[in-house]
Amino acid sequence: MANLQKQIQQVAQSATAATVALVSDGGETGSGVIVSPQGLILTAAHVVGGDEMMRVVFSDGRVMKGRVLGANFTRDAAMVQILGEDTYPHVELGESDALHVGDFVVALGHSKGFDPERRAPIRMGRLCTDGKQRFLISECTLIGGDSGGPLFDLSGKLVGIHSSIGPMLKINNHVPVSVFRHDWEKLLSGRQWGQLGLHPMADPDSPVLGFAMMDVMGVDGVVVEDVVVDSPADEAGIRPGDVITYMDSRGLRSVRDMLRELGRHRPGETVPLVVLRKGTAYKADLTFGRRGDLMSGLKQMEQPQG
Repeated sequence: MANLQKQIQQVAQSATAATVALVSDGGETGSGVIVSPQGLILTAAHVVGGDEMMRVVFSDGRVMKGRVLGANFTRDAAMVQILGEDTYPHVELGESDALHVGDFVVALGHSKGFDPERRAPIRMGRLCTDGKQRFLISECTLIGGDSGGPLFDLSGKLVGIHSSIGPMLKINNHVPVSVFRHDWEKLLSGRQWGQLGLHPMADPDSPVLGFAMMDVMGVDGVVVEDVVVDSPADEAGIRPGDVITYMDSRGLRSVRDMLRELGRHRPGETVPLVVLRKGTAYKADLTFGRRGDLMSGLKQMEQPQG
């Protein structure tokens, strides 16, 4: 036990300075971790949302600007680059695929946002899944504000990023670092893609579309990758391969544009879309759904049917 305690202390000592708080323009807070001397931050996609810039708060209270790069919304993975030429404290990437059920892990994050009177709280627990699962699940206690924060193995290497908090505080999902490794170049280049609006940490009363989208180089608009059955997008006739160019008379050139547009509306509102399908433009009306309702419907569909 004394050896375990020493290992946790060593992880905390090496990782605290690299664990940052991220604050959006709207004041929402999350966490992130610096993984390069140049200030590259890994965080959760639902933390950055549709923002282009974030405030980065260091453990000593310093505040710098960070530019949002790419995001995979399906896997809840995102990158942010600190703006400022300096050498930053950072952590080393580990190998999440090598993890096993029962391994001890250490979680850091700025719970409930940055607090100048304490450093990022340290939590320890065991893994409930191995590293080859879609998400790592741990028993580390996490709360709001921890999202996007780092999960370490006992050698102090980064193995995951906090994603969603489970129905119990000690059952939590983390994005395996292997997801970032796989999508590294796309994230670094600023691409954003994936299922928008279905993340369990998101506000259940926010509007939802019900399709996966992506930015495609050379395409001026938002490309639909997949559509959830019986979702607002499905009912509006949206199909995979469609390119959405306008929503409510506002031009859409990227996933980030779509995210910003979503923030202007509420569930139940109907907006006109301009959609390109095989080069032909047509108009469609889409009525926003409620995120909590769509999530509930998906969970029911996943249950075994008698």
